[in-house]
Amino acid sequence: MQQAIQFETIIEKGIIHIPEQYIAAVPIAARVTVAPVSGPSIRLGAKSKAGALSDADFSALKIDTRNWSFNREEANERGLSSSTI
Repeated sequence: MQQAIQFETIIEKGIIHIPEQYIAAVPIAARVTVAPVSGPSIRLGAKSKAGALSDADFSALKIDTRNWSFNREEANERGLSSSTI
């Protein structure tokens, strides 16, 4: 007995797109249940377009802040003075 496969996909004109990594595991005959995705969704592999998460999906902006100074009181004062205009 094969294991069930579950994934989120887009249905276009009645065609259910199966992510590339599952195509080899899909049997000839299968039971399909269609349920709406609740809430906002994140497209897996959006940056890599691979259908699965990759390093590209987790890349972040890196800023060297070692030489920066931060004074919380000054920042709060700037925030208060600009909101009372």
